Amino acid sequence: MKAKRNIQLANVRTSIVLETAIWDAVGEILLRENLDLNGFCQMIDKRRRGFNLTSAIRVVVVIYYRTLAQERQQISGATPSLSRLSAPDPELPPIPLLPIVLKSFRKGL
Repeated sequence: MKAKRNIQLANVRTSIVLETAIWDAVGEILLRENLDLNGFCQMIDKRRRGFNLTSAIRVVVVIYYRTLAQERQQISGATPSLSRLSAPDPELPPIPLLPIVLKSFRKGL
């Protein structure tokens, strides 16, 4: 199922349609990174060269959760499981990952 959200980019109001699972993941990232949706989308918009915004958001979400899984593995020493990505653990101290993720996103373009 898909859902639409309205955002503001460079003083232009626009809509983004993404799967509800992606919106849920974006919401978790926003909470963890202490951001609002407009700020998050503006950060991605500045770095998305060639991607449409919805695709760029999906890619950033995947990179974010993969980075989070790697951080968890380093903290816990556990074996990574790429097949099981999950929401951030509220027990772990928050580590601002979005700057790292956006660098990885830009390098991959």
